[in-house]
Amino acid sequence: MAKTSYKLIMLFSFVLLFLLSVNIAESRIVSFAAGLGSNYAMICSKIYGANIGDTCFSIMQQFSVTPEAFTTFNPNLNCDKMFVGEWICLDGSSS
Repeated sequence: MAKTSYKLIMLFSFVLLFLLSVNIAESRIVSFAAGLGSNYAMICSKIYGANIGDTCFSIMQQFSVTPEAFTTFNPNLNCDKMFVGEWICLDGSSS
């Protein structure tokens, strides 16, 4: 019984992680409705998964991204609440 319960928990965790990953991947296309209009979107072409000890500043330095570009690529990123595995956009283009 304990093995079955463990397997169900692992399966549920895997499914939840998969759905979260899909949701994050889809959110990389960011609508810039504020200021630019709803016809513009940013498409991220290079991403980085945050690691332990990363800060917004350290990521900008590591990948030579200016603060202006970093903010443009990641408009909803809260640098004070960044978590391990969070996807950070390093390069992109508008469509």
